Amino acid sequence: MTGARVDGGAVRAQLRGARTLLLLGGLAAWFGATTAGQHPHSSFDRVRHRDKTGLLIPNWKFFAPEPAQHDFHVLHRVLTADGTQTDWEESTSIEPRAWSQLLWFPHRRREKAVFDVCTELVMLMNKPGLDLTLFPAYRVLRDFVELTVRDSYGAHERPRGFQFLIARHTGHDQIHEPDYVFLSPFVATEEAA
Repeated sequence: MTGARVDGGAVRAQLRGARTLLLLGGLAAWFGATTAGQHPHSSFDRVRHRDKTGLLIPNWKFFAPEPAQHDFHVLHRVLTADGTQTDWEESTSIEPRAWSQLLWFPHRRREKAVFDVCTELVMLMNKPGLDLTLFPAYRVLRDFVELTVRDSYGAHERPRGFQFLIARHTGHDQIHEPDYVFLSPFVATEEAA
């Protein structure tokens, strides 16, 4: 009887060892596929394309081929109902970074969206002869600034319109002055039009 227990215990030990080995092999294969999927060459993307959900093999490419070296700031000025033009003020602001943002940072998506829209507008500016006001990136930014203006003035004082400006700045490097890269035409608000 004791011999059967020893054999049963040995079989269970072998099964545990085989399961552990299989688990470790699977984790090693997943880690290898994840690591290979981060390579910038497109031939390494084949493994990640097999994951239809995009959940099993993540895409953690931390650095773009050409990482951003500046921030975009969007400013606006308003033509009030009485005809006064206000000073430039920021429509967007870049939130100072905090340690808690390593875990939770939902406002980063808004900053990233503004950055992407401004980047697209700047790229379109390099193509001569285009009317930028016809492109979706312009309309998205215009509507965003209009919403900011409406929120700051409320229903009691409807401004006639506004104008917005895209400024490119090096971020934390305060030595360089910002570049003013795009100035929108005057945009009449719906109430004034």
